[in-house]
Amino acid sequence: MSGGRGRTRIVTKLHLVRKPIKAGQRWYVYAWRGGPQILVQDGARPVITPAIMDKAREARLQNLDGKKGQFEKLIDSYLESPEFTRLASVTQSDYRRWLTRISKRFGNADLDLMSDFRMRKDVLSWRDKWASQPRAADRAMGTLSTVLAWAVQRGMVAVNIASEMGTLHRVDHSDEIWEARHWEAVKEIAPHIMTGLRLAEMTGLRLGDLISLDWSHVGQNAVVIRTSKKKVRAAIPMHRELKLFLDRLEHREGAILRNSKGQPWTASGFKSSWGKAKPEGFDRRLHDLRGTCATWLLGKGFTDTDAATILGWKVTRVAEIRARYVDRERTVIAMAKRLNT
Repeated sequence: MSGGRGRTRIVTKLHLVRKPIKAGQRWYVYAWRGGPQILVQDGARPVITPAIMDKAREARLQNLDGKKGQFEKLIDSYLESPEFTRLASVTQSDYRRWLTRISKRFGNADLDLMSDFRMRKDVLSWRDKWASQPRAADRAMGTLSTVLAWAVQRGMVAVNIASEMGTLHRVDHSDEIWEARHWEAVKEIAPHIMTGLRLAEMTGLRLGDLISLDWSHVGQNAVVIRTSKKKVRAAIPMHRELKLFLDRLEHREGAILRNSKGQPWTASGFKSSWGKAKPEGFDRRLHDLRGTCATWLLGKGFTDTDAATILGWKVTRVAEIRARYVDRERTVIAMAKRLNT
């Protein structure tokens, strides 16, 4: 903020107090009015250096315990915003879990503190609590960055201190699929779980959409459902194998997938049951069944464009999977036939 005579006054929120002493004057610097003392200096008025500001920031961090702070109120506002309420229920649940943790650590901070880039050191230290779980650590930072980006757009904070932090989780699962050995490993799994796995393979639907699938989505020529993530209509052709699979199911109304009690699955329930039932050391995820579906469709004669349309992917991604799995397998089979003739 501009001051008189061409000078610039920098707002620091520090509180300076001057007291006379025999030798002249003594200055006391407090982190804020009513806050802890961070410097005592005799003589001239103290020059506010980065080191002093760092002490003030540390004092403000140590003072986070107390009444509900500005950042927690900002989080509450985000939870009521259309940007949050239009998210899929599964995504909302995940965000709420992480926002509770974020609020516990930073909720009592004021918004100036959450706009200070020097806070990045403290944010990274908090993230590193999950260093042994890199995907969880990345989720923590991603959620915080999402809220701060929302706040920046509304002028509530000046910068997004959680942006461009990088990720800890480096493994690329984009082209992993369930192969024959994986299906062999789960062949004895409970039928109510296996039904979900096989339906995921044949439809390529994400788990949230898979458990939402009911018989009203099943038509004569296609299974059509509005996806929860992208809010678009997904249409899976009613190919022969899918029709035979659906015809064998006991329930003909309501949810297609049911748990062991005959009740519709929840996403968390299916994840939990799968986590307990999968073999030890199993190296594929439920999400990898989307790539598995791509190879399954390609093997049935669908084009790259067909598979990309069904899965909501780019054609280039499907082409990469075709080259890695489908064409490679066909080449190996052809080579074996030539060797045996």
